[in-house]
Amino acid sequence: MDIRILINEDGTPFDPEELEKISSQLDQLQDKERGEYRDKNRKTISENSSDKILIVSGPGTGKTLLFLDRIKYWFQDHPDTKIFVTSFVRKLVEDLHNAIENDEILSNDQKKRVTASTLHGFARSVVEKNHGTSEWSFQPYFNIIGGQIGKKSWEEIIWEDVLAYHPDLNYNDYKLRDFKEQLYNNNLNQSDQWEQLKQTYFELCQFYNASGFADLIIRARIALEENSELNENNFFIIDEYQDFNLAEDALISQLVKNSEGLLIVGDDDQVLYERLKCGKAELTRGKYKNKRMAKAMLPFCSRSNYHITKCIEHFIQSCNDPERIEKIFLPVELNQNVPKVQIVACAFPVTAVNYIEKFIINHKDEIDERKTKLESGEEKDAFLLILTPSKGIPFYDKDAQKINQLITDYIVETREFSEDFCKILDYCSLARNPKDNFLFRKILYYEGYSYEHVHELVDQATISKIAFCNITDVIVEDTLSKCNNIKNIFDDSETSIDEKINNFSKLMSIRNMVFLKKDLEHLEMIKDKDELSRIKELDIDIKEIKRMNAIEVMTIVSSKGLSADHVMIIGFDDINFNYITSNAFYVAMARSRKSLHIITALKSRGSTKAHNFLNQLPEIHLEFLKYTKSRGSEYLENKDCFEKYLTFIQARSRGK
Repeated sequence: MDIRILINEDGTPFDPEELEKISSQLDQLQDKERGEYRDKNRKTISENSSDKILIVSGPGTGKTLLFLDRIKYWFQDHPDTKIFVTSFVRKLVEDLHNAIENDEILSNDQKKRVTASTLHGFARSVVEKNHGTSEWSFQPYFNIIGGQIGKKSWEEIIWEDVLAYHPDLNYNDYKLRDFKEQLYNNNLNQSDQWEQLKQTYFELCQFYNASGFADLIIRARIALEENSELNENNFFIIDEYQDFNLAEDALISQLVKNSEGLLIVGDDDQVLYERLKCGKAELTRGKYKNKRMAKAMLPFCSRSNYHITKCIEHFIQSCNDPERIEKIFLPVELNQNVPKVQIVACAFPVTAVNYIEKFIINHKDEIDERKTKLESGEEKDAFLLILTPSKGIPFYDKDAQKINQLITDYIVETREFSEDFCKILDYCSLARNPKDNFLFRKILYYEGYSYEHVHELVDQATISKIAFCNITDVIVEDTLSKCNNIKNIFDDSETSIDEKINNFSKLMSIRNMVFLKKDLEHLEMIKDKDELSRIKELDIDIKEIKRMNAIEVMTIVSSKGLSADHVMIIGFDDINFNYITSNAFYVAMARSRKSLHIITALKSRGSTKAHNFLNQLPEIHLEFLKYTKSRGSEYLENKDCFEKYLTFIQARSRGK
């Protein structure tokens, strides 16, 4: 069967009727033919002569291999080219970087000519090289306003510094999230009040020599506009384009303005960050309508098994979004003798936890083997992902602690330091760099000084155009003295760790001495102690990606870019899953390779039934079961029996 390759060089979007026909043709292919078409389609797209290509494809369809092929194709005709690859997801960047480094065809010189980075990582380097912008300059080694202390983020603390300059404003009308939304959308409110707040914010950022993540993107775009030489690349790959917002899109547009080759990959069905950072499906859809870019698709999912892939395809096509881009999404293998998607009914949270426990016990040898391979670097993906609609699994109440106990043996060490250790590093860093105003602001917060007094210091420093450390004030003197004392304790090589902790506790409050001791014991593993303040940055876009555990528990949104042999989606009910969009559920299902378990537990914050997404899953690819601690898993005939069982449990609990 002669099936055309999925690329439109003239830039026209694919005709839905033609796609339906091609999908039907592809679905008639056998395994070997599917693999051959997948490889031929990918290779043809990667070697197409179009200078701009947009690929719209679902998850697990082989983008990394296509990227490598495209990079090699560009190097054939442009041996001196420099290629930049970026994505919002740090894990995807890390995986591509490793794929490039391990490729046997690319030369060492070519590998050096390919840079893979998150867009925020790139933005930071550009702003650093340009020392900010002409309007808002930075000193070298500017700070990032990221992370948090306790339950409060540093962005919130700095925003309170901004609001302190405008006591006449109703703070509830001028929230940080509203300002960040303006930055994300690259559209600042022009009212007098917001203009004043914006001016104050950027003045304080300059004083602190620091940038927030939202405004970092805007600063980078302006820096590129001011100095085009900051962009050393002429070929670009933009991955997960649907994850970017309008400000990031403007930066990308400036970055690729004079590109000789551009490959953009996106899937409007996978937009996850509408609330978090104003992601826009319209951006990918707009590119799809732009006839100046060739259009292409990757139709076969190589990640998930047959039944999981069929569920994903059916679900996303049933979401009834008239604006969505039609795609082909088929399993690359036809083997139906694989587990169907497990839809599990539990009467209580404790029962659901027991279901998870039994799975872990039954697969202990495989999990242990994965743990060993992760530690040696032979594997990079988890064996089991437990995905939850909300952080910390609060809907399971005290039973959530059991899940944390179950995975304790499979947690590896990370480079994330305890809060106490981070604070000590900040005290030491300020002792070494007393003119660092952002560090000084952090210490003032640690010391618990009132906002009124801190504002007086900020006001005095900014008016006089001097650093905090040059202000004549008892608070400033005491702060610097304390920093030097903590630094002396930290640097004392003759004192035992227990003595150090005891001495620290005399100068500052220690929340967890066990964690602090652990950090100090591992201190010798870090060679460059002067750079500890850089290493410990807490924001996900900048910090080094941590090694995966054999079992991971995380929110659905956090799982973007990951995959695992087995996935369990918990909290799938009418209460706790209402926060989850259809896009997020689509992404969650697509993390799984071999088995997918979707678990409904009644009595989870008052839940009474499974979430309505169940009605959009095809029964032919599902297995329904009820689970009890006494009898284990028992299969139910169909969805109707599954729902009747949940109704029966609900009625019985009410005494009916």
